[in-house]
Amino acid sequence: MIKNRIILFWFAAVLLFPVDPAKLLLQPDDGFPPAFKLSDSDKAWVEEKLSHMSMRDKCAQMIFPFALSKDTSNESEDYQRLAKLVKDYKVGGVIFYQGEIHKQAALTNKLQAMSEIPLMICSDYERGLGMRLSDAVQFPYNMAVAAANSPDLTYLVGKYIAEDARSLGVHVNFAPLLDVNRDYRNPIINIRAYSESLGIVSLHGSAFINGMNEGEMISVAKHFPGHGSTILDSHSELSMVHLPKHELKNIDLVPFRRAIKNGVKGIMIGHLIVPSLGSSDKSPATFLNNIVSGLLKRQMQFSGLVFTDALNMHSIVKSYSNEEAAIQAVRAGNNVILFPADEIAAIDGIYKAVLNKKIPSRLIDESVRKILVAKKWLGLDETKVIDENSVEDVINNATHRRLAEEIAAKSITLVKDNNNLIPIDPNKYYKTALITINQTRGRSIEKSLFESLVNDEFGYMQDYRINLSSSKSNYDKALKIAEQSNLILLSTFLSVKAYQGTVQLDADHVKLIKDLIALHKPIVMANFGNPYLLSDFPDVPVYLCSYGDVDASQRAMINALLGRTDITGRLPISIPNTNYKLGDGIEKKYSILHFDKANGESNYNFKTIDSLMQAGVDDSVFPGGVLLVGYSGEVIYNKAFGQFEYDKHSRNVNTNSIFDLASLTKVIVTTSAAMFLCDEGKLDLDKTVVSYLPEFGINGKQQITIRNLLLHNSGLPAFISFHTFASDAVTVIDSIMNLNLNSTPGSKYVYSDLGMITLQQVIEKITGQGLDEFLNKKLFELLGMTRTMFNPSPRYWYDCLPTEHDNYWRMKTLKGKVHDETAYLLGGVAGHAGLFSTAHDLAILAQTYLNNGLYDGKQIFKPETIRTWTKKQTSQSSRALGWDTKSESGYTSAGQKFSNESFGHTGFTGTSIWIDKKRNLFVVLLTNRVNPSRKNIKIIDFRPLLYNAVVDAIDFK
Repeated sequence: MIKNRIILFWFAAVLLFPVDPAKLLLQPDDGFPPAFKLSDSDKAWVEEKLSHMSMRDKCAQMIFPFALSKDTSNESEDYQRLAKLVKDYKVGGVIFYQGEIHKQAALTNKLQAMSEIPLMICSDYERGLGMRLSDAVQFPYNMAVAAANSPDLTYLVGKYIAEDARSLGVHVNFAPLLDVNRDYRNPIINIRAYSESLGIVSLHGSAFINGMNEGEMISVAKHFPGHGSTILDSHSELSMVHLPKHELKNIDLVPFRRAIKNGVKGIMIGHLIVPSLGSSDKSPATFLNNIVSGLLKRQMQFSGLVFTDALNMHSIVKSYSNEEAAIQAVRAGNNVILFPADEIAAIDGIYKAVLNKKIPSRLIDESVRKILVAKKWLGLDETKVIDENSVEDVINNATHRRLAEEIAAKSITLVKDNNNLIPIDPNKYYKTALITINQTRGRSIEKSLFESLVNDEFGYMQDYRINLSSSKSNYDKALKIAEQSNLILLSTFLSVKAYQGTVQLDADHVKLIKDLIALHKPIVMANFGNPYLLSDFPDVPVYLCSYGDVDASQRAMINALLGRTDITGRLPISIPNTNYKLGDGIEKKYSILHFDKANGESNYNFKTIDSLMQAGVDDSVFPGGVLLVGYSGEVIYNKAFGQFEYDKHSRNVNTNSIFDLASLTKVIVTTSAAMFLCDEGKLDLDKTVVSYLPEFGINGKQQITIRNLLLHNSGLPAFISFHTFASDAVTVIDSIMNLNLNSTPGSKYVYSDLGMITLQQVIEKITGQGLDEFLNKKLFELLGMTRTMFNPSPRYWYDCLPTEHDNYWRMKTLKGKVHDETAYLLGGVAGHAGLFSTAHDLAILAQTYLNNGLYDGKQIFKPETIRTWTKKQTSQSSRALGWDTKSESGYTSAGQKFSNESFGHTGFTGTSIWIDKKRNLFVVLLTNRVNPSRKNIKIIDFRPLLYNAVVDAIDFK
């Protein structure tokens, strides 16, 4: 009871009596902020630096001026200004805006070299370094990231930005933006926000922060206490947040609370008037002690760095002098005064206010101590200079570019598709009109990437661009071009920009779009910006959103339109005046494998794989081979290495070369045939073999089931050298029918060729067809696997890689003839061996498995059949039905890095295929390692290394 009274009295005291801002700051007993973990020796460094600074120097440490890296010569005005601020005035850091990688790296090192205390370099990389640097990677906007609906990818965005920025010498990123976009008219947040849902904003914001923390960079959440409900641009006007306190607490502040809990180390205060939190008509949150120190620091327990938003914004400078703005920001409890319009005036103003007792000196000490703590946490006392020679390689990492492409592809949202127009087949339309509407001014508009891509893909087409400077004649011409077309592609570029003041279309643009819709022609609106645009055009038949105009999003849009990538994006917002709400989106899943990116050098680093494959040839692992990698519906690697034989005159292998697959026949053919028959109800896995083949039921084999044959636990021997005593197929089959078992059915795993030959007899008995004839009609012809066959005819021999020299059949070299002796006796068509194929054809089948049996609109296998047959069946072995899976030890012939949801198989001649359902990945490796002799077993050690390298190449680190 006494304790409760003390608490009540304390709250009353806080409410009734003015409080020194410094006393509200959350600090541990030793004065160091808990947001940054430092050792005692680290803290000693901070105190030593602080003790040697004059009060004026301390005031300057709080000032972070702007910097550009466009002109880095020592004589330039920009450089002279920065050099003076760093060397003479000793500012604490700078914020970089536009520039180039090498220029910024060079300028950073110059500035750090002249700074006695390391500078804390900042920038605004909401969507990557490419947002500020013309030659760096740019990620899609936050709303696109949310539409892609993968927090794992959001985490990687944060991590990659941190890695890139730290390599460039940037330590602080003013991101993530945690505003909940609650008003569709908001002119400055919009697609910069993740969503209108506080849950989605919190989820992705936290994932981004986790990535930044992993990359050891300071993330700064913004714009506290929430900018999402405003209808003015805070760059131009002080924006009003008309929300009651309980709504702010339960919605807008929630992402910031979660960010603080998640370890965010910086928060930026927005230039926002928030009456429910005590703002007057002219006092933004930036200058209010009860919001910065009271709400954020004390109530929400934030101990990291507090940054103002840029103080050069018109909303501030037209109402406050430089000195007054800086003083009020410091008094409110901000630690870093960002981008004042006049840096020297800001330093002078703060310093004089301290001397005049308007600002407590301890408030300065606490802020500067926190800045020094952050610098120490960043390791700037030891490494403040960067390696200018390596920075571009880090920033333009192929993996980082690929992440941008993947997010963009997954973000494309198909909101409407009347009459099922998507995907578009350009060949169906004789004339296509592309009308582009852009909210910019000027006589000419530079052609967008999307326009260029459309021109590349469509035949007879005309494109026409409209902007805010267009005349009536321009609008008339655009409409006429559309009238004469068979298909209208309407691309709208309406992005968020500072000082623009609106994200709504101009009235003339609105009229043109309505006129285009009124033509009642097939029309597709591809929106590269504000997704709420559909509110104005609810009658448009097809509407897709990319949530921004970054290059990756424009490429993703054309791929989605043409059916090259699945469309899976979901709306992170609801669209007013329509029935489309949060979470909506039409899925389009295309089941065709695309070979367009077969070499993929632009977004993947395959140097290790190239080297390994070449080493396989050079080290005589195999004379020649083809490696094909399929990932997320695309063939990203398809290369041939070596020659047909170890002979300098032998022809080179190419990607159309045909290989003897050996035991891959077991899964490509026999297992597939059994799956078909099970789907049709003609084969039961748990029926005995003798119920299909009565002659098999002697010598203890009566209890063997079809499942036993597929799991290799039938009790049959692994192998018999039939060629040592048999001369025809009849003798081989009769021998198998009369075999004695080596073990009780189901009791022991023994990989057996004989089981698959037996299963072949069952299949041929049921179908009344040869195994080859049945699969040709049922599988190979349907999938277009035109170079997959048994017994290749002489016209294919030229492309068939030779296998062994001087084998049992006394041929000089086997070429176009099956290598396996038993398969040869069986006429080249066998359940365990005999199939020939290419990597290209096998890739199509692998993709069919990844599509759960679907390919090119055809349901080849039932989805449940695929799921059942490709997972481990018993604890006895790692076998699935026919296929192999990852063993309990984690080892497979595909190495250690394929997931537990992977399955695969190998062939004796040096062939293998592994499919990873979790990664949406497959790898086909075809070689003729048995040339010139089967004694060469180097591939056993080679193959796992190669497959591990493939996973490393495609996995995001």
